Order: sequence, then C-alpha cells, then structure tokens
Amino acid sequence: MDERLCHRLEQLLGATALPREAALYQACARDESNLGSYPPDAVVVPADARELALLLEFAGAEGVPVTPRGAGTGKSGGALAVRGGIVVSTARMNRLLEIDEADLVAVVEPGLITGALCEAVQERGLFYPPDPASLLSCSLGGNVAENAGGPRAFKYGVTRHYTLALEVALIGGQRLSLGRRSTKSVTGYDLVGLMVGSEGTLGVISKITLRLIPLPMQQQLFVAMFDDAVAAGTAVTRLVTAGVRPSAMELLDAQIVEHLRQSGRWSARGQVGAILMVELDGPEEGAVERLERAAGLTESAGASEVVVATDAGRCRALWEMRRQVSVMLRDACPHKLSEDIAVPCGALPEMLRRLDRIAVDHQLEVAAYGHAGDGNLHVNILSPEPLEPASRDAVLLAIFRAAISLGGTLSGEHGIGLAKRDFLPLEQEAGQIAVQRQLKRVFDPQELLNPGKIFPDA
Repeated sequence: MDERLCHRLEQLLGATALPREAALYQACARDESNLGSYPPDAVVVPADARELALLLEFAGAEGVPVTPRGAGTGKSGGALAVRGGIVVSTARMNRLLEIDEADLVAVVEPGLITGALCEAVQERGLFYPPDPASLLSCSLGGNVAENAGGPRAFKYGVTRHYTLALEVALIGGQRLSLGRRSTKSVTGYDLVGLMVGSEGTLGVISKITLRLIPLPMQQQLFVAMFDDAVAAGTAVTRLVTAGVRPSAMELLDAQIVEHLRQSGRWSARGQVGAILMVELDGPEEGAVERLERAAGLTESAGASEVVVATDAGRCRALWEMRRQVSVMLRDACPHKLSEDIAVPCGALPEMLRRLDRIAVDHQLEVAAYGHAGDGNLHVNILSPEPLEPASRDAVLLAIFRAAISLGGTLSGEHGIGLAKRDFLPLEQEAGQIAVQRQLKRVFDPQELLNPGKIFPDA
C-alpha cells in the first residue's frame, strides 16, 4: 500500500472509497488464475459513476496505472495489477436499476452478481441466458469485460448478444454513453461490441443495459454415458447436424468422472468413460417427442446408457455437480492449469483425440470438460506440484496449436489477459495485433488502463 497515494485519493473521493483492510489488499492481489500475487498500491471502491470518473481523471493526470476489478473470479489474470498502481473495484456499484417487461431489458450496475439478475428476472417470467459456471459469484461488469458465455451459449449466445448499451469512463475522466435501448441499432461504429470482451483495457463500465427474453416454459435434462470422450464428442456432432438444438450440452471426460466419483459427487455404478449432459427447453407441447428424439440420437451415436432427470430437484443436483467441477479439481490439484480453448463443433472429436495424445506425449494427466455444443473445452493439466516453466509452456503450446490447427481459438470465454498474451501470435498475425494496439491508444493514449494484458510485451 502506498500511503501517500491513498491519502491523495482519500482527499479526492472520501474515506469510504479507500478501504484500508489488509484482507482486501490481499484479495485484490490475486484472482482465480493462480498466476501469482500482484499487490496494488491502492484499492479504490467508488460508489457511482461520478466517483469513477474522478478517479480516472486523477489517474490520467498523474500517470498512475489503473486495473479494473469485478468479483475477481477471472481465470486469465485480467484483474491483476501487474504494474502496480490502483485497483478499482466495482463492488459498491452493484444495483439492479430497472427491469422493463415491455422493452425486455434490464439496467444494472457492473458490480451486480450475475445470479442475482437471473433470479430477479425469472421472478418476472423473463430470462437472462448467459450463465458462466461462477454465476453465483461473478459480476456482470466482469462478464461484459470478458464476453462470458456458459453452458447455454450454444443455443442462446454469449454476453455480447445481450449487451445493448453501456456507460463507460475513460482514462482522463471522459464518460461515454454507448449503444441504445432498442434491440437494433446501426448508427456509427459498434462501440458497444468493441467494449464487450475488451478485458478492461479500453474503459471502465459504470452501467449496462441488457436484453432479456421470455422464460422457456419447459426444461428437461438427461445424462448419457459413453465409453470415452471421443464417442461423446461424436454424439454432440450427431445431435447438432440432425438439427437438435439443446439449451446446453456439457461433456465431462473420464478423468473428470473419476474425480467426481472420488469426491462423492458421482455415485453411478460401472465404469464410465465420459458423460454428456443434455438440457432441452421449449414449449410444453412436443416436450416428450423432443426428449425421445435427442436421447435416441445419443444412443445411436454410442451411448451405453441414458438416464433422464425426472424432477426439478435432480436437475438442480446435476447442474450443481457440473458447476462444482472447477472447484473440485482445484481442491484435488491446487497447481492445476486451466485453459478454455474452443474449436468448431465438427472438430470436437478430433480435438479430444489430440488431447489424449498430448497427455501421453507430455506424461501428464489432462482432464477436459465444457460446453460441447459450441466446441468450448476447459482443458485442465493436473499436477501435484507446480510444473517447471518449460514443461508448462510446452504442454500449453501443444494444446493451443492443436486447437488453432482445427480452426479454433486460444480462448472461448476466459479471455487472454495475462495468462495467454504471449501465445496470442499463434492465432493472430502481426498486422492484426498492431491494429489493436493502435486502437487501444485511441482510448488510452498513455496505456494506463489494465496495462500488460492481451498483447505480448513489445
């Protein structure tokens, strides 16, 4: 903590915006990426957009780096203050400002927890589909900054598809109102789309207008068991090409199933090489036929058993099991590496085959799970001890090259941040990276906002 800097900020914003608790500073030095500790010089928790703009005006005038922080659940190091300076937390800017049932929009502040919005709109018969696994703890501002997805992204899309308008503050204190409340708007450049997924490197969000849809009337869930993950991936391709559009399809490979069994979260008898969770939704009319067709397709693709969740309680338990996978793996392997590659749906079986080969070649346990419908796999390298940097980079390079060679990407939803910035040239050519650097300097000429993220050091 830099006492001189904190004192000046306290004079500007008041004592409430400058908490001094050691526990807060320790928390703000880390996120869920396991990339180490980066203590900030000051932590500022503004109450509103005015205080946020004052802070960014100060930072621009004084040349102090600013790192935006939501709930700290990110896995790419995006909220780490790698160059010190100020961490600005949106924790106090957490109000649900409006739910409009006629316009089908919600207006929120960035610190609102995603699950709180989902619950509030559901009580009105409405639905906000993006559902990252951490929805009970992650914030909507962080979701927008990372363009978060989740299990339902296959059918309903990601955060970008639901972000209609933003209010943001730039370094120097300028405030911008971007986008409109209407579903369609093609006036000028799509600056809302530019901000979504920019990982806090262009501006700091102070208000978000989100699109809502009517709540689906009927939901059904079944679990299909397979001999191996490749067979499960093939079943995903079979479902998609047959025109089945589940609201979610989650794949868990043999290593994940075994860890679930050891933790007591999975108790089914018999050896299971992979699990495919398939959720369907839609009108009540035709629900039985939808379920039978989808289940039948998984069986014809090689499922050894299909089990239907017959009540809401069982559905909740299965989804809770799925949402706890990352936490379970972290408890079992505190030094695990977690990546979130994505490939085209048709390439999913081949990507799973290549992961098996990579595990053998590098003599490491590799466990994969994720949103199979859109080809988004969370690939975990499980090791009881931290990997040596050369071994770590070698296995990551193999995984990333495999994904990119199949037409995929380094990141499906976690972002690049600090974790993958040095691998960015694998996917993007030098000219594309150079244009993005120039674009950042338009919004942030001094390169003070979330510095050291996305792009490799020059």
